[in-house]
Amino acid sequence: MPKAIKKRVVKKAGLKEDEVKGAVVRLLDNLKSRKRLLSGLLSGAAAVVFLIVVVFYFGSENKKEAYALEQEAYDYYFGTIQDPKLPQEERWAKALELFKESVEVKATPSAQFYIGNSYFNLGDYDNAVIEYGKYIDQYGSENIMLPIVYQKLASTFVKQGKNEEAFGALKELSKAGRGTFADTALVLEARLYEAGGKDEDALSKYRELAERFPVSPWISEAKQKIDAEEKMAQEGIKEEVKEETAEPEVQTPEEPVSEETAE
Repeated sequence: MPKAIKKRVVKKAGLKEDEVKGAVVRLLDNLKSRKRLLSGLLSGAAAVVFLIVVVFYFGSENKKEAYALEQEAYDYYFGTIQDPKLPQEERWAKALELFKESVEVKATPSAQFYIGNSYFNLGDYDNAVIEYGKYIDQYGSENIMLPIVYQKLASTFVKQGKNEEAFGALKELSKAGRGTFADTALVLEARLYEAGGKDEDALSKYRELAERFPVSPWISEAKQKIDAEEKMAQEGIKEEVKEETAEPEVQTPEEPVSEETAE
């Protein structure tokens, strides 16, 4: 009797079940991983937003505090405080204190400039130079007040007796604003030469000012100096000509006295 051939049953179902289970597990693990990543990203974003809000809030508060300190400093500096009898030097000293506090909270170009001015007014020229230098370093490339700072710096050097440094500051002034203040630099150089007794150098600067900047607000001063010099020169020439052409004084010789006349 022939043996019955048994069909070999391949348990494909079990394999499929394992594959499905594995796929599901991997999918769930993947989702969990993405969830953790998404959660981390959201947490990070929330932290950044929070940080921005905090910085904005405190930045705003600092700005208000600095503004209040700076405005109070101006009141002392310009003498608009409630106590007008306060001596001038005490007002400047108090203004300096408040300007420095303002800069510590939030630095501004105007407060930095007036720190230098306060030192200048108090006669502390060394610190004035330092503070003007800080202004130039921090705000020099983008601020419209830079020409005024160079003028004050030059004045401070003059007070210190450092004329060469003053001329250096005026040279920088001439370049500020793409040469917009070159005429101002020239007239200040001329005045500085005059103060030092170098009239020829001063006149040279006045002439350069008149030639290069005929519509400058300083043109009247330059022309006045040039005209005065030319007038003096003309008077000097006339005086020399007068002396050269003057007739020599003829002295009449004394007549000899005869013996008869003498008797």
